[in-house]
Amino acid sequence: MAERSRIFISYSHKDRERADFLCDALRERGHPVLIDREGIFEAEHISARIREMIQGSDVVVPVLGPNWIESPACRMEMHLALELNKRLLPAAFEDVGPILPDEIREINYVRFYGRGGDRENALNRLDRALDRDIAWVRDHTRYGELASRWASGAGLEPRGRELKDMQRWIERRPRDAPEPTEEQRAYLRAGQRHRKITRWVSSFTIGALSMAAMIIGFFWLSNRQCESMRDWASEAETLEPVAAIRLMLPAAAMSLCRADDAWLQVLGELGRAVQGQRLRAMITLPDTHAQFIDFLPGSGQVITGGLDGHAMLYDPATGAAMADGPAMPDRDVAPRVLLDQGLFLALHDTRATVWNPETRSVLGMPYRGAARVLAATLSPDRDTLVVATAANQLRFHSLISGRALREPLDLGDDITALSFVPDSARVVVAAGPALRVIDLVPALDGRSAGLEHVLPMPGPVTTLSVSADGSTVAAASGNQVGAWDLTTFDELLTPSALYLGGVNILGLGLSPDGLRMVVGADDNRARVHDVPTGKILLNLLGHRDPVRTVRFSPRGDLVLTHDAAGVMRLFDVSTGLLVPTIPNQMVEAVISATEAGANASRAELEGTGIRISVLPNQENVLALRHEGDGAPPFYNNRLLHEGFVTSMALSSDERLLVTGADDGQVRVWDTQTGLQLYQFSHSRDALVPFVGADFTPEGDHIVSWDSNEVRQVWAIEPLQGDLFQTACRLLPFQDGVRSVEAVDAVAAADPPPDPCDNVRLLPQWGAILGLGGG
Repeated sequence: MAERSRIFISYSHKDRERADFLCDALRERGHPVLIDREGIFEAEHISARIREMIQGSDVVVPVLGPNWIESPACRMEMHLALELNKRLLPAAFEDVGPILPDEIREINYVRFYGRGGDRENALNRLDRALDRDIAWVRDHTRYGELASRWASGAGLEPRGRELKDMQRWIERRPRDAPEPTEEQRAYLRAGQRHRKITRWVSSFTIGALSMAAMIIGFFWLSNRQCESMRDWASEAETLEPVAAIRLMLPAAAMSLCRADDAWLQVLGELGRAVQGQRLRAMITLPDTHAQFIDFLPGSGQVITGGLDGHAMLYDPATGAAMADGPAMPDRDVAPRVLLDQGLFLALHDTRATVWNPETRSVLGMPYRGAARVLAATLSPDRDTLVVATAANQLRFHSLISGRALREPLDLGDDITALSFVPDSARVVVAAGPALRVIDLVPALDGRSAGLEHVLPMPGPVTTLSVSADGSTVAAASGNQVGAWDLTTFDELLTPSALYLGGVNILGLGLSPDGLRMVVGADDNRARVHDVPTGKILLNLLGHRDPVRTVRFSPRGDLVLTHDAAGVMRLFDVSTGLLVPTIPNQMVEAVISATEAGANASRAELEGTGIRISVLPNQENVLALRHEGDGAPPFYNNRLLHEGFVTSMALSSDERLLVTGADDGQVRVWDTQTGLQLYQFSHSRDALVPFVGADFTPEGDHIVSWDSNEVRQVWAIEPLQGDLFQTACRLLPFQDGVRSVEAVDAVAAADPPPDPCDNVRLLPQWGAILGLGGG
C-alpha cells in the first residue's frame, strides 16, 4: 500500500455511482482512496475534514461531468487542490466540451466514454498515470502535512537528516511534478535558519574553550621555552658561525618565550654569528690592474684577470664586485693568461694551454713549439687552437689529437692580434699593415691551404675587433680606423684618421650588431662611433690615464673601459654616464645637511620610535634609545666608532643606518638590533676632518665623501625582514636553495623562491602570542 498513490475523489453527489465505481476499482488495484460518501450539497461549505483529506492525498481525481462542473463544492475542492499544489488527474465519464474550467482546461484527462472508452482500459490508463513520479509526489504530500503542522504551531522546523532530505527533494523535482507550496518553502527556510544559529553557537562555544586552553598552554610553554632558549644561546657560544646560525634559527623560530633577558641572549649570540658571516660589500668599480678585462659569455658579468693570477666578477648593472671569479691557472705555470669563450688561454714561453675553470684542469692537448708564443685564439667548436709565434707564423693545433692540422702559415710580418669569427671556421689576423681573413675549412679536411682575404691598412695594425654576430671586423693603426663586411669584404668605413693631432688608438670594440664602435685612446678618453660614417656618438669621460681596453656588453647597452693605471669603468651607452648613476642633487642635499657636523648628532625613526643620538662627552659613540614600548629589545644599543662621528643617515625604510667618522671609516648598522653589518675604509689617511655618507634612493648603494673631495660608491645588499631572516640569508647555498631546518622544503622553481622569506619574525612585544610569520 505504501508504494501506491493516495487518491482523493472529488465528485458531485449526483455522480455518486461513478465515484463509487472509481473508489472500488482503485482500491482493488492497491490505492488508498479518500472519498466523502455522505455527499456534498451545492450550498454547503467545505469542511475541515475535507481539507484534511485533500491535504493527505497524493492525487486528486475529479469525476468530470456537467454535474461536477456546476457544483460549487467541487469547484472549491479544485481550488483547494491547486492551492496545495496537488496533482489533478480528471476522469471524464461524458463529454464536457468547452465548458471545462480554465484551471484544468490544459490538463489531459482519462476518458471513460465514447470510442476507446472501455472502462477496463480506461482504468489501466488511470492507474499508470496515478503512480507517475510516485516517490516524489508522496514526499510532496508528507512535507505538506509537516509544513501545515509547523505553521499551526503543532510541529517543529526540519532538522538534521530531515532538512537535508527536504533540500534534495526540492532540487530533484521531476519536470511534470507539482511545485512545492509556499508553506513548504517557508518550512524549509525555518529549518535552515535554525541550522545556522546552532552552528554559530557551537563554533562560539568551541572557540571560547579553545582560546582558554591556548592561553593556559601559552603561559606554561613560555616559561619552559625561555629556559630552552637560554640553553641554546649558551651552546651557540661554542659553535662556529654557520653552525650557530643553524642552531639558533629553528630554536628561536618556534619559541613562545616572552622573557626579555632570554631574547637578548639569543640576539646577542645570533648577532655575533652574523657579524662573523656577514655579507661582503665591495667598492663599486675599484681600481685594478689586470691581464684581461671582458664580459663573461652567457651571464654578461664583467670578469677581470689580475696580475696576481686572481679573477673577479662584477655586476654590470651596478658595477659592484660580486664574488671571486673562476679559478685561473697557477701563475708560476702561466704568467700570461687570455680569456676566450669563457676559457683561459695560458701562455708561457713556447707553450700554450687551454684551461677550463669549471673543472680546474687543462682542456685537450697542450701546444708546444720552438718559437715564443705571442697570442692565441680558440675556434668556436673548441677543437682548434691557433697560435701566433715570434717567428711571424700561425700554427694550427688540434686539442683532440695534439697534432698540427696543417703546415704553419708564414705571414712575413709581426703578428699583433688574431681572433676567430664567431660561429665560423674563419680566423682574422693582424699582421703588419693588413688584416688577413683565413678560411680554415680546407685545413680541417687535411688540405694544404684555405681561402685568404687581405684587407689593407695604411700602417701596422695595433688592434682589431670582430662583432659578436660575425658580420663586421674593424682594425686600428695609429690614429686611423677601418671597418669591413665579413660576408662581402666590402669597406664599411674607409681607413682614415678619426681624431686630429697626435692621438693614438689603443683599444677597439664593436657592438654585437657591428653598427657601433667604441675606441680607447692615449688622450685618456673613450668614444663611441657610428661604423658606416665614423661620426662620434658619445664621449665617455672619467679616466685620467690612456684607455687601453674597451668592450661592448653582450646586449650592447653597456661599455666597459680600462686604462693604463688599472682603473675600470662602466658606461651606459644610452646616456654616456657612469654606472651606477648617482643623482647629483641627492648628494648635494646630503652634504649641505650633514657637513656641518652638528646636524649629524641626532636622528629619529618615525616608524619604530627609536631615537639615535651621539652620547654626551663620548663623540665616538652613538646610542639607540626606545621612545615607546612597542619595539623589540636591542642586543647592542651602543654603536662604537674609533673616531669622531661626523655624519649619519637612515635608509628610506628606516632599517639601516650609515655613519661616517673622522677615522676615515664608513659603517652600516641594523637599526632593529644595533648589529654592525658593513665597514668600509673610505680614506687611506689616518684622519680626515670629515667623512659623510648617505644611501642612494634605491637603497642598494652608499655614497660617501670626505673633506678632501673624494667620493666613493659602495654596493650593499638591503636587508629584508629581521635579524633572523638576515642570518638565514647568510647560510651557504645547496642546489640553489638555503638549507633551514625550520622552513618547509621548497620545490624547485625558476628562479627558486627564497625559503628565508618564511623564517618567522621577531616577536611583537606586548602581544599575546609569540612569533608571527609563515
